[in-house]
Amino acid sequence: MKRNPYIIYFTLIAALLIASNKTSAAAPDNAAAGGPWKGNAILGNGRICAVYSDDPRIESASGGKGIQHLYYRDYTADYVSSAFFNIYDDGGNQLTGKSSAGLKDFFSALTTTRLKNDVTENVTCFALPEDAVVISLAADGNFKDYTQCFNLFLRKKIITDRTTDLTELKKGNDFAAAKWSNNTVLLAACMEAGSSMELKDSVITISGKLVPGKKISVVIILAESLRKAEDKLESLKRIKDLYASALKHWEDWINKGRLPVFKNDFKKKNIYLDFFKRTLYSVKAADLNGQIPADITGQFVTNNMPQLYPRDAMMCARVFLLTGHLEEAEQIIKFWTSPGIPHKSPGEFFARYDAYSKAVDAGSGARYNEPEWDANGYLIQLLDEYHAKTNIWLAGKNFIYELADFLVGSIDKSGLLYEGGIIEWTGYLPATNMTCSAALRTASRIADEFGDTVKAKIYLKASGTISTSLYKTYDKKRNTYTDLRFHGVKAADNSSISTPTYDTLYLWDTSINFGIIWGYPNNIEMENSNNFILNNTVILNGGVQYFEYTEKGGLSDYGSCAFFFTTAASAEYQSLYGDKKTAKAQIDWMIKNSNVYGLMPERIYGNGSDCSEASPLSWCNAEFAASVYEYSKSTLK
Repeated sequence: MKRNPYIIYFTLIAALLIASNKTSAAAPDNAAAGGPWKGNAILGNGRICAVYSDDPRIESASGGKGIQHLYYRDYTADYVSSAFFNIYDDGGNQLTGKSSAGLKDFFSALTTTRLKNDVTENVTCFALPEDAVVISLAADGNFKDYTQCFNLFLRKKIITDRTTDLTELKKGNDFAAAKWSNNTVLLAACMEAGSSMELKDSVITISGKLVPGKKISVVIILAESLRKAEDKLESLKRIKDLYASALKHWEDWINKGRLPVFKNDFKKKNIYLDFFKRTLYSVKAADLNGQIPADITGQFVTNNMPQLYPRDAMMCARVFLLTGHLEEAEQIIKFWTSPGIPHKSPGEFFARYDAYSKAVDAGSGARYNEPEWDANGYLIQLLDEYHAKTNIWLAGKNFIYELADFLVGSIDKSGLLYEGGIIEWTGYLPATNMTCSAALRTASRIADEFGDTVKAKIYLKASGTISTSLYKTYDKKRNTYTDLRFHGVKAADNSSISTPTYDTLYLWDTSINFGIIWGYPNNIEMENSNNFILNNTVILNGGVQYFEYTEKGGLSDYGSCAFFFTTAASAEYQSLYGDKKTAKAQIDWMIKNSNVYGLMPERIYGNGSDCSEASPLSWCNAEFAASVYEYSKSTLK
């Protein structure tokens, strides 16, 4: 019996819209629990990345199900809009039921649906090292003549700042193959015999009889040519159990690094370890040859491409170094030290780039040319840390000097750097100045090791200048480091107003902890600042807000949300220098407020009504993993 895949699809979406108004997704019984918020899972292997969600709240907004974005090698093209199974009874009626979505293992998504007559449907999705994503279906219960239908919706025309067309869709002996005008090939095949395949326009449908307890697996392979895709398929056919093969691969990967270690009497050690694995893996999955977007779920895009922020990517690289995954850190560092990355001026990064490494404004209006000089400090520290672990420099000394020289030349008459950094508009920001002061001290040591004593002295002096000037950002009335600003608003075009005035504003900013995390020495002022954070910026029973603003609406609403990277940074500071009980409470808050897949959204709205569309955010997952790792070390002291 032939079924129109478009009718199938839109019938499904209508059912989901109804279901989404009745219930919210929860983790399956046999999976580690995720939190209450809407969200996606990020599945990938370093060359292929899938954004997956069966959360009805995501489906109702996106119009897709299952795999809703699929990238290969980089983020210049998104090849798939939806990939999912349907089940039909012996009368040809599509079966629906109450679903729950979550993770089966830290690397695999699982959706369990209770159908009629006590039939249970389990759909699992995971990535293989062979540049393939697997979606499998298994149904248990009392049924006989049920059928399954797998639907794969390809993007026919991929429009970014250029157009990529689907130029070919054809059948092979046991597969369907699609090709786009950029020469990327997608191959889809059912790994079990007995299924039939239909191609229509840009939709691949694979259907067949459903047998109780028998798994049906569809592989989606991406490659540079049809020949390479077929070779990958033949290789996969020789693997007896794809899930077992993936489990071994990803367990081997996670165990190559350093895992958190807890005392045996720590009751939550299994939960903490599970959430550490899933969040760190999601950052690995988002890493395509060194490109890590701030968000790949659809919020932070320009010209339909996820945006690349130097800051966010370097934060992820730090966590890979911290946890012993040097290959991933190397990829990110090499990407940002590549000659193909344009600089605003020698040694100065732009704030954001697209997947073609072109400096661009955000789709939301955030400007690409905001000064964000903290990236210089991060990259100097990353290069030095990688060298310390491997004795390999990933950039030449002249590149490092260019980064450091720019910072030296940008210190103004106040002795500080006036830039945008980790926050949303310019000012004298403690976190940036701390990070860059520490990085200049590192650059001085590097220059000295290379025998460049003149530069070593210049960098050391500049580091000291910033350090001795930091008191200007300390608000004595509130006993905390704050951002020191001339303006509390932005210009009409959403750019920072940098013209100095006679008046200055002390506005608190909880990103200050990143200055310590990136190498600036702890001090009494930071201890006071963290007391201020805990007493004045914590909302929703544990989340840390981002920054203070002078007007209602706009950035005020944004900064007043509970952010995961600032909460994680606070937890890291508390584990390193403060109260580990506070760190544990903050980690518990993030776990409780994770998305349905147990990954970390960018933020929870200040009124507690919802999380942001960026769920998860790459940096938030990375920083959460770091907070668990640092907390585990503090418990062993």
